[in-house]
Amino acid sequence: MIRINLHDYHDELRKIEIQKRVVKSLSIVAVAIFFIIVSWLMEQAQLDSVKSETNQLKSQVAALKGPVDKVKEMEGKQKRLQTIIAGIENLRERQLPASTIVGDLNLMIPEGLWLGGIVQRDLESLERRRKDFPTIMFGDPAKKKKKRKKKKKKGPPPNEFVEVTGYALTENGVAEYMKRIQEIPYYKTTFLYQLSQIYIGSHAVHKFIIYCYMPEKKPKKKKSA
Repeated sequence: MIRINLHDYHDELRKIEIQKRVVKSLSIVAVAIFFIIVSWLMEQAQLDSVKSETNQLKSQVAALKGPVDKVKEMEGKQKRLQTIIAGIENLRERQLPASTIVGDLNLMIPEGLWLGGIVQRDLESLERRRKDFPTIMFGDPAKKKKKRKKKKKKGPPPNEFVEVTGYALTENGVAEYMKRIQEIPYYKTTFLYQLSQIYIGSHAVHKFIIYCYMPEKKPKKKKSA
């Protein structure tokens, strides 16, 4: 008669089952570790790629710094140039062209009179050249000085005076010329500064100096939008 120990058989089965579970658990852990390592390696690769791209961008930015600085410098020069051009255009608007002044004065010349010179001058230079210059002829001198002090910082004084020198055969010729140039619309005041008799060869002529006051045009104010 054969006897079988069932108790030992069951113990063996349990051991085998336990071993299977342990192997299965270890396999799961190993697979999880594998995926973790693979994921970490992929992230490292992406990080290295990002670092490489970042370094490339930094190099490109550094390479562009020189041209960018030049562009900024050129923009600064352009702004300064635009300011200068605007100032010149403003000056042109406020002052008549010299060709217009000379042309109009020549058109008014009567017979027996000829011009020796036409010069635009500012008040300060006239006061230095001619101590007896009659400023009262074109306004209150005190107000003029106050205005000049306010405008002093804005640049050179405007050439508001036209100095006309010439010669005439008679005093009536000078008077007639004065009468004619007083009709020129952009002169506010015209006055005879000096009249004297001189000799050119054996001929007596009258030398004159006339001043025409041409107030500076005020720049037009831009309308606000």
